[in-house]
Amino acid sequence: MRRGLMLLVIGAVQIGLFAGLAAAGVMDFTDEFDSFDAARWSKGNHNLGRSYLDPNNVSVSGGRLQIKLPKRTLNGGEIRSTALYGYGTYVARIRVPHAPSSVTGFFLYYPPDYASEIDVEIYNDSSRRLVMHSTYSGGRQTHTETVGLPFDPTAGFHEYRFDYAPGSVRFYADGRLMRTWTDGIPTASMNLFVNAWYPAWLEGRSSPRFDRYVLVDRIQHTSP
Repeated sequence: MRRGLMLLVIGAVQIGLFAGLAAAGVMDFTDEFDSFDAARWSKGNHNLGRSYLDPNNVSVSGGRLQIKLPKRTLNGGEIRSTALYGYGTYVARIRVPHAPSSVTGFFLYYPPDYASEIDVEIYNDSSRRLVMHSTYSGGRQTHTETVGLPFDPTAGFHEYRFDYAPGSVRFYADGRLMRTWTDGIPTASMNLFVNAWYPAWLEGRSSPRFDRYVLVDRIQHTSP
């Protein structure tokens, strides 16, 4: 009886622990970029907008991912997760450069276009103007909106986060809720990206006089 009671208690404790972990979320990964993890990330090597995303523009130094926007060009760089990710919380701590007419993206995407995407795009300038959050689902663009940031994204590192759940997506900047959508949300698992590039749809065609860098010191995904 004592042994049976003990096993019952242990089982209850284990169930409670597992329930607590489930409620808190399971940490799938945190990458602090002590090195470039080629098992987790691949480097982009393709054209996007007015840019060629060159793998040579992606590096890791001093515990930070660096994506270079080279001087006198409209080129950029990109990392893409080798695994697919679904529902959960996605966080990146990013400092963007002053490189007007370019953007930094932190997003989930899986082809074809307009099928599955959740997107944060930070304008690479010091105007504190805009951050664009987009979702795509079922072959159509369901949401695109620009909002003002409460800080200068070029002046330091800031945390960008989105929570992807069944039927909802919530966007945050430095812990402040920026937008919530509860319709038109993708359902597929997707690759996770960070990139810097010059979109054709963004006004201006200036290239930087000096090399500029997007700096990322942490990316994190936590399952629900």
